[in-house]
Amino acid sequence: MKTRIISGIVAALIGAAVVWQYYTPIFDIAAFAIYAIAVCEIYKTFKEGNSKVAAVLLGIVGALVIFDRYYATNFIAIAVAFTVAAVFIVVFDFENIKFTSIASNVIFAAYVLFGIYNLVRLKRIMPMEHYGYDAAFLVVLCAGIAWGGDIMAYFFGYFFGKHKMAPKLSPKKTIEGAVGGVLGSVLLALLMTYVYSKLPFSANTVVANLGENYLSLILFAALGSFVGMIGDLFASAVKRQQGIKDYGNIMPGHGGVLDRFDSFLLVAVIISLMADFIVLSNGVV
Repeated sequence: MKTRIISGIVAALIGAAVVWQYYTPIFDIAAFAIYAIAVCEIYKTFKEGNSKVAAVLLGIVGALVIFDRYYATNFIAIAVAFTVAAVFIVVFDFENIKFTSIASNVIFAAYVLFGIYNLVRLKRIMPMEHYGYDAAFLVVLCAGIAWGGDIMAYFFGYFFGKHKMAPKLSPKKTIEGAVGGVLGSVLLALLMTYVYSKLPFSANTVVANLGENYLSLILFAALGSFVGMIGDLFASAVKRQQGIKDYGNIMPGHGGVLDRFDSFLLVAVIISLMADFIVLSNGVV
């Protein structure tokens, strides 16, 4: 437990420093690093009959997508190029490559990349000159909803849990814990938004379009918490099918990147939708 706590504190400090540099390339580099490590963990998870070339290609695709704002990549061209490359890999090394393994790598990596990109794209739709640090705050809010919900779900499940939510997949998760997680995420989102509105670098577009309309904020936070749980269960399902306990050990006591970001990725999608709502309501693009 001590190792887990220390590791969590160190990770939180590093994360805070990276988010503070949200509007610089440092955040993009950190986002890509998370994706690249996740790709390595995915490669190890589906290593049977797999190809390192596919993992390298997935890394290149991730770089092109995450750093897109610097050179305006055509995503369709990337998808076509990768698909053709994957086909060639299977054709010319079919004795050593399993298509099911390659497909598993691609689908899982695309899932991770989609979640991470939804945070990076906030820079584009909420530029600093109009929105201040509001986009960076949404990244922090994403973490609060995902991980704050996880913590509250654990405590509610520990003290009140009686009805199993997915007994075969995750025996410790309960319906009571899930309800507590959603409530915790909503309350934390309200508190974080209120505190942020009092900070001098807040442009208050989040507060103006969500904080004053508490129902919208509550709905986004509740939906984010719910899909975060689904993301957690998805990652657990893959681990069970592959017979592994953790995806990696980069964070002592927490496992790998995928173990820590399993609930975060789908919450990022909801946060991205929240940002679109703010931009439409604010009328500044």
